[in-house]
Amino acid sequence: MNYYSLLNFKKEPFSNSPEPEFLFQLPQYSDCLQKLELAVRLRRGLNVVIGDIGTGKTTLCRKLIQNFSSTSPDSTHIETHLLLDPAFNSPLDFLQTVTFMLGIKDPDDDDKGEWHLKEKIKDYLFRKGVDEKRIVVLIIDEGQKISEQCLEILREFLNYETNTFKLLQIIIFAQQEFQSTLDKKANLLDRVNLLYHLQPLSFSQMREMINYRLNVARNFENVSPVFSTPGFLALYLHTGGYPRKAVFLCHQVILKMIIRGKERAGWFLVRSCLTEKEAPLFRKLTWTLAGILLILIGGLAVSSIALNRISKDADQQKTVALAKPSAVPVSQIPVMNHASNVPVGSTGGVHDLKMPDHIGTISMTPKRTIWWTLYNIYGDNTNPEIIKKFFAANLHLKNKDYVTVGTTVTLPAIPADTSPVKAGDVIVVLDSGQDLEKMYNVFRNHPDSQILPALAFLASWNKNRGFGFAVVIDKCFSNMRSAEEARRALPSGIAGRATILSHWDDETVFFSRRTLPN
Repeated sequence: MNYYSLLNFKKEPFSNSPEPEFLFQLPQYSDCLQKLELAVRLRRGLNVVIGDIGTGKTTLCRKLIQNFSSTSPDSTHIETHLLLDPAFNSPLDFLQTVTFMLGIKDPDDDDKGEWHLKEKIKDYLFRKGVDEKRIVVLIIDEGQKISEQCLEILREFLNYETNTFKLLQIIIFAQQEFQSTLDKKANLLDRVNLLYHLQPLSFSQMREMINYRLNVARNFENVSPVFSTPGFLALYLHTGGYPRKAVFLCHQVILKMIIRGKERAGWFLVRSCLTEKEAPLFRKLTWTLAGILLILIGGLAVSSIALNRISKDADQQKTVALAKPSAVPVSQIPVMNHASNVPVGSTGGVHDLKMPDHIGTISMTPKRTIWWTLYNIYGDNTNPEIIKKFFAANLHLKNKDYVTVGTTVTLPAIPADTSPVKAGDVIVVLDSGQDLEKMYNVFRNHPDSQILPALAFLASWNKNRGFGFAVVIDKCFSNMRSAEEARRALPSGIAGRATILSHWDDETVFFSRRTLPN
């Protein structure tokens, strides 16, 4: 019995170790990693990531450390120190451990008190941060175990700073109970730069995560899928979308597949891996209900096939542009030309242009992935419609999770049924134009990205003006005054080119399903 050859695995896909290479870059993980890395590079001090048991905190922690270790030679060197178990009997034990982790030489017998250890740590941080211009990061896993006395020491560490930055960057990964600890310590909560809450995965996200791990284990070879849709449904009902539970159950399923000589796992095989103790949800599902669920799934699959056929017939007969899918009027944003303060692409006498099938193309760069690009353009990289149409427009892509640098991808025109901006809201546009790749490169590679607020990318279509693309502040403002304050807070060169928009064009169709936050 060969575990690897039976299912074409080159490595263990569902190990219980936090292996960074198996971290699927879901939007919440990518968002959290980017915000943490930015906070560290800007030396903002304390950052906290909170999530239930099994939401991926430890794997995210290891991935962050891996990212810091793989930075380019010309960037600021980041020195990371990982504390796995912060449960100490006394503050002195905590200080001695931190001193040892930083590589500070053992103090003399008369210098082992708390005050002397704090001074040695302070001197070390000043030397590294100021003299050697390095960034020192203390990453703490299982943060809910930190005592209040040790939290007070961490708060004191945040007082070690220059006029422009904190000398020690602290990242705490903790379970939900740590939130109540923070709430009780207002003087520490006030110091938190980033407080990020990890959530369980949706059904589609869990399915993508499992498939990604299987693809990594097979070196992205094209082989038949391991789990059927009912199998995924059984996994999700039991695990509730918690990654650790899903990984553990998948491991059990793989073992049973090997024992039984199966190459595909369905509802009943997954269910057979659950004991009465492990599966309270399944005790409530009678065999009749299970059968009904399977029938419904089969019916949905048949309906989907029929709808796809109808859609193909409709596409062949389509001679006019797509209408907005929402029957309710939706506020839309015109993309403006900064030089003339008129809509970009305005052709004067040309009206009622037909929407092309594609909004443009983008070339893939070393740090650019398909899934993150789909999220930036469409606001959702797990939508089956988006994924299906994207890969239908890019038949040259052989691997969904890996694209070589320089590969050009085509972005299909898939209108959203919502607007990214609510009626009455105001936005600030930093730059806009009609060339998708040019504007997307501005969005992704902005030279002032580290000092700018969070940005968003908006792609739109108007039958009178064609396509428009805009880089905007990722926020909606309730009035012109607050938007103007945000514009003035931008670097002077950017503020001079920025445009405040408060007039919405009902003829504009957007492609992003993500609403800008208030």
